Amino acid sequence: MNKIEELIKKLCPDGVEYKTIGDVCDISRGIVISKEYIRENAGEYPVYSSQTENNGELGKISTFMYDGEYLTWTTDGANAGSVFYRNGKFSITNVCGLLKVKVSNLLPRFLYFVLQTATEPYVNKGMGNAKLMSNTMAIIEVPVPPLEIQREIVQILDNFTELTAELTAELTAELTARKQQYEYYRDKLLNFKRKN
Repeated sequence: MNKIEELIKKLCPDGVEYKTIGDVCDISRGIVISKEYIRENAGEYPVYSSQTENNGELGKISTFMYDGEYLTWTTDGANAGSVFYRNGKFSITNVCGLLKVKVSNLLPRFLYFVLQTATEPYVNKGMGNAKLMSNTMAIIEVPVPPLEIQREIVQILDNFTELTAELTAELTAELTARKQQYEYYRDKLLNFKRKN
């Protein structure tokens, strides 16, 4: 039996309580922040939007709207329902939802991992523009196991995330080296002296 199974057997043998996002989080949305505004107010604080490239960062400005541990999600577009963990000072645009955990028995990082899979069935993909609006986010039910279990799960998943990032960096470096090696030998092998 692994540690998680042992903790579940010890701390919640009759099952885990489920709560809706509306019960455990304050839910809000960002404001309109244009690319022009970002250019004119360049600074150190990230502005997150609906995109998923670059961790959702649209740019950086000199002020911030939020400071602390939050989750954001993409409300509109092809990536609707994508969830991000935020910790620090930042702002969000109007196509970005915001969750602030308001209960003491739920870790934001744990909720982040849960919502990475829990949002997909709630994304409305009709009419060509996928959406996951605040009222729908509010009804998603999530497990709320004891904090000790949440911490253990977060630690395991964070370790996997770190390992994956390290392996990705190593593989990228290896692929880059192999590509350079290939190009060197290709150019050397196919460089013939011209006959007079």
